[in-house]
Amino acid sequence: MNEHSPDVALRKADAGDRIAAAALFARAFKRDPLIAAATDSAHDPRAARDSIFRASIAGTLLAGGELVLAERAGALIGVALIADPQGGTPLRAVRASIARLVSGVRFVMLSRRLAPGALRLLNDADLASRTLGPAAPHHVLVAVGVDEAARGLGVGRMLVERAVDHARRDPRSWGVRLETENPLNVERYARWGFVTRGVARLDRVDVHVMGHPTRFEVMDGEVQ
Repeated sequence: MNEHSPDVALRKADAGDRIAAAALFARAFKRDPLIAAATDSAHDPRAARDSIFRASIAGTLLAGGELVLAERAGALIGVALIADPQGGTPLRAVRASIARLVSGVRFVMLSRRLAPGALRLLNDADLASRTLGPAAPHHVLVAVGVDEAARGLGVGRMLVERAVDHARRDPRSWGVRLETENPLNVERYARWGFVTRGVARLDRVDVHVMGHPTRFEVMDGEVQ
């Protein structure tokens, strides 16, 4: 287990950080099975990846989510995108509805930059993640990326723990849900307290949906 590097600091992103954050995500997810399937045969794969994460960041923040940066000596080395629960309060429900509408429009507009069938694949993966996730309101770790040069410093774990702590402080949140299409990540997230809730087998990728509860989950009158 890697210890956290003492000279790595986390902070909430400002509006001016979004472009750099999307670019880091695009680099970090270059070999991710889902993102690769959606962009590798595009006219400009790098620009396609960048567009996906710009749209994801914009939609998540519009719904009240958080973009967290990891920096070392002032340089950006990691980033996490955390979505707020979509229910629990009327305000959250309204924000989530507006954000889904805006995000849908954004992704339709960028579909011409993606590989054929990419928009459907991304939508199917998102639907699978929602279906296998907890019924109770919860946070979502939309994405976490670490610069290749900063691997091994514990940055990824710091960012994941930030998401879990964020959910733990919210009394209305069940915990954190995430999805990964990379089988190598499943064991890593399991070591960090996540449990596999199910696997959806899509056309070109397997979507592993995992959850980290921070509250007892009550379903059908039973504590899970």
